[in-house]
Amino acid sequence: MSLLNKCVLFVCFVLWTHAAWSEESSVEQEKSRPSMSEIKEAVRLAPVVYQKDVLAALRRSGRNGRELIQALKKADLRQREGMAFLIANMPGRDLVSLKGDFLVRNIQLSYQALNVAPWGKDIPQDVFLNNVLPYASLNERRDVWRADFYKRFINIALTSKSIDQTVKALNKYVFDSLQVSYSADRRPKPDQSPYESIAAHYASCTGLSILLVDALRSVGVPARIAGVAMWPDGSGNHTWVEIWDGQWHFIGAAEPTALDQTWFASKASQIDASHPIYAVSFQKTRLIFPMRWAPTLRFVSAIDVSKHYKL
Repeated sequence: MSLLNKCVLFVCFVLWTHAAWSEESSVEQEKSRPSMSEIKEAVRLAPVVYQKDVLAALRRSGRNGRELIQALKKADLRQREGMAFLIANMPGRDLVSLKGDFLVRNIQLSYQALNVAPWGKDIPQDVFLNNVLPYASLNERRDVWRADFYKRFINIALTSKSIDQTVKALNKYVFDSLQVSYSADRRPKPDQSPYESIAAHYASCTGLSILLVDALRSVGVPARIAGVAMWPDGSGNHTWVEIWDGQWHFIGAAEPTALDQTWFASKASQIDASHPIYAVSFQKTRLIFPMRWAPTLRFVSAIDVSKHYKL
């Protein structure tokens, strides 16, 4: 056999082997995805109000659907609504990546904080689900922060006795104890996760707000990110924190002032229809939270809260 023929045969063998491997790999990948019967069985574990959205989420989750199904199964019966809420509203990138144990532990610690916090019994279920339970706010890296932050900050919450006192105390203690401060130049990126900000010791207003929201949620305080993409005077964007104590109030992260008495309160009161103020909602809405640092990402839902800031 000539050398040319041998080369041709070798190439054909390689191509056939690759095709056979690809077909086998494709079959294995398909087998690893939960079947529709498995998905439908899992969906029945969710409260009826979430079943349609949980079904859609599981169908979009690919192979990671098995992790989400296991999370639903492992969730305590009393906490299954929280798990269903998260799965129904998770961004697509989280649906295909977050592991079941991560979600289960997040759920357990969230309900634990609710049960321990002196004000826990006063928090409406919808406020808890959307503003205590979520594991993230924006597009930040998904850190495992809840257990650590609970241990660090729960005594302050128990000592403070009220949401307002807890917010004021933690808005100073979090940043002092973790040694994180504001810097527009020395922070590595604007959308830092909690542990990225802790490692860098500097954060933007967005990074500081993410850190404070997570610290507050860890001890059962309903909190969310709020912000404006551009002030009406053209002076740039800004991000801050809103907390709920029967109604929503605002505060600047690492700016220990009284609620609703921030340096930007006057600017916010002059907001107009072309420059709305949005608050983040984990529950899906028709509005998108504007992220100036990542303008092409449109998976963070929002609600328009502009009217709450006008005089």
